[in-house]
Amino acid sequence: MAVKVRITSYERNFKLLLDRNLSPEARSKRVAAFAQKEIDAADAQNRSALGAVPPKTVTVDGKQGAPLESVNPDKGTIVAEWRLVNDVLKWIMATLEQRSPIVSGKYRDSHTLYVDGSEVDPNNAPMGQEAVFLNTQPYSRKIEIGKTESGRDFVIQVPNRIYERTAADAQARFGNLVKVRFSYRSATGGRADRVPAIVVTFK
Repeated sequence: MAVKVRITSYERNFKLLLDRNLSPEARSKRVAAFAQKEIDAADAQNRSALGAVPPKTVTVDGKQGAPLESVNPDKGTIVAEWRLVNDVLKWIMATLEQRSPIVSGKYRDSHTLYVDGSEVDPNNAPMGQEAVFLNTQPYSRKIEIGKTESGRDFVIQVPNRIYERTAADAQARFGNLVKVRFSYRSATGGRADRVPAIVVTFK
């Protein structure tokens, strides 16, 4: 039977067929060596995208943290999973804050993160289907794309289109891990107006 190796956040799945002439111990070692190579490759890709290797769990035949070489050589499974959510979301929040105009500081301090519709802490966000950043200030749309009567951008302290530029930069940086897009979403607090938003969908 085949041995499975699944590297979840790296979007790779493998089914290994091993030489039956090898001993069970030798087959397990070959699976472990292959799995370690793929885990190392995923670590390197995540480090390149995130600047660090995010926390991961490795499960061998259903046992978290078990040695790779303990895998059943005939029908075992090795699964490696990385927690990417916090690294991506923290980068987006920090970038929005860095690019914000600062007068009173209210706009900079009003970037808010929602995961599956609930407000969460970007430094400790739970897993979910969709993460959305938006700014709760009523003038957030004006800061993004507003113009004065003379036709100049509403904001002159910093470049406008803060959310749109940050979404594009996040997609370029993390596109191999997540899908990031700029959109407009309904604001909170009963307001029906749609405000600039960054939508993150985890692959």
